[in-house]
Amino acid sequence: MALVRWQYRNPYHDRRNERTRVFVFGAHTVTIAQNPAIHIDLHTNTGHLVWDGAYVLAKFVHDHASGLLALRGKTCLELGAGSSALVSIVAGLAGGAASVTATDMAEYLPLIRANAERNAGTGSDPSRLPLSVRELDIAPVDLVFGSEILYLPGQHDAILTTLEQLMHADSAAFFVYKDRNLGERRFAEMAAARGLFAATSLDALIDDEFRSSSSSNNNHQQYHLLRITKIKAL
Repeated sequence: MALVRWQYRNPYHDRRNERTRVFVFGAHTVTIAQNPAIHIDLHTNTGHLVWDGAYVLAKFVHDHASGLLALRGKTCLELGAGSSALVSIVAGLAGGAASVTATDMAEYLPLIRANAERNAGTGSDPSRLPLSVRELDIAPVDLVFGSEILYLPGQHDAILTTLEQLMHADSAAFFVYKDRNLGERRFAEMAAARGLFAATSLDALIDDEFRSSSSSNNNHQQYHLLRITKIKAL
């Protein structure tokens, strides 16, 4: 019997509002608890659900862990991980990272920890998922990840200031955002305007299910994948 490729979107059943969600990344099955019962909008309680963009970025991390990202031996940090910390968990499960840190506000940390513990035994080394959970403090890392955190342009300046402190000369940051016409694209412009960062679109590396050219995505707003690097002094 032929195997059917697991897909995020199910036309027969929308699982986005279930209390427990299951995701498949290659050989890894990740189970995430979330809180869909509370009021959630773009300004309130956003960290209680797994947003589609978190899956898009997690899939990118999984698919490019040993290639573009070269995770082995690197320190990784997720900004605004939400209660799922899906990107951080997948980075940890991919294997080889020196450390992975999921950060968010204090109210989300207990569920992040519970989700990390729930998935700690599914990696290549079942005894250890190299994932720590805490509020953000500033220490340079090799890779920074952020999904669905660019939809409020008023926060762009603060995010860029944070990146200045988190990134060393060889660091890279990767952001996934949905084009909601709220000013998300200004982030790349602001990054370039500072004269410290180079912004590169990696939209071609987004999974087929969410790429704008996909026929299944015709009725969905477009997702974008952005890489930010520091401009090296001459």
